[in-house]
Amino acid sequence: MSKYIGFDVDSKKTVACVVQKGKKDRYTTFETDIEQMQNFLKQQSKDTERLHLTFEVSGQSGYIHDSLLNSVHTITVGNPAKMTWIYRTAKKTDRIDARKQAVLLSIGEIPKVHMPKKHVRQWRATIQHRRKIVSSITQVKNRIRALLKSVGINKPAVTKNWWTKANHNWMLQLAARPTETIQSAWQLTLADMLNQLELFQLQLKQRTKYLDQYLQTQPAANLIMTIPGIGPRTTEAVLAYTDDIKRFSKNKRYCAYFGLTPRLDESGTTRRLGHISKQGPSVVRWLIVEAAWRVVKKSPSLKLFFERVMAGQKNRKKIAIIAVARKLLTIIRAMLTTGELFNEQLISKYCYQQ
Repeated sequence: MSKYIGFDVDSKKTVACVVQKGKKDRYTTFETDIEQMQNFLKQQSKDTERLHLTFEVSGQSGYIHDSLLNSVHTITVGNPAKMTWIYRTAKKTDRIDARKQAVLLSIGEIPKVHMPKKHVRQWRATIQHRRKIVSSITQVKNRIRALLKSVGINKPAVTKNWWTKANHNWMLQLAARPTETIQSAWQLTLADMLNQLELFQLQLKQRTKYLDQYLQTQPAANLIMTIPGIGPRTTEAVLAYTDDIKRFSKNKRYCAYFGLTPRLDESGTTRRLGHISKQGPSVVRWLIVEAAWRVVKKSPSLKLFFERVMAGQKNRKKIAIIAVARKLLTIIRAMLTTGELFNEQLISKYCYQQ
């Protein structure tokens, strides 16, 4: 006999629903605590019964998954956004949500979310953290320029580039002037912003060094970086979020995972392709599109593909670069599957056939 258990987990309490063939549904509520979850599952387990557990993906789902993995026979993390289309109810309560998950699990209809191992999740988190540091640096730089512009300083002192070492020292000198009146208090703000900038730049250097060292332990990294224009940041993001290339059986699924396939609106004889879905990890989508701009300058085959899609129309540049980014993902999937290096001649034939 099998028991299908759905957990509705929030920050304070967890509602569990046990669905078993021929028996009445049973509900239990307890604090959201791993030890209490393990105790509940231990009470539900018997020699002749198999426990199958599911809960919705969240920020703590990885930790819960790893902690309960040995307490059940199978564990499935579900996508709540897709469940609403499969199982609709007029009401929404914690008990209903828990039962919905258990019932869908019992009939094999849970929209499953891939749960990578802990080291892969940490790798992804570090990549995201580095991206946020880069965004913070950009924000601080923009605030510094806006502040200087507000006091009539529209140009840097030394060169046209605001962020050279010489201009940084010049801004430090501006901030070091005595601030005796409220009219010169902007210098205090400038000093704070420069301190923030130095801190973020130090953090960026440290996280980049860490990621570079970790990337060297990944055999597939050198494979992907044989593509002209693909660097370590794009490579690590693609590898971290791909995790296991075998889980993508088709190129279309691989591209769809990163949100680079168009939305489909089909009704009767009408079939319209819209904008890309933009689902999945945005950091990979952003990096692969940025890489596509470099690749079209270095790869003759992909440059020809880009020009063919653009068809001589400048307003189709963005459409063409998205097509190149999607093509890059299919090339990467093929390389990861076969273990072959980037081959310009093969890519030329591949792009010509498309």
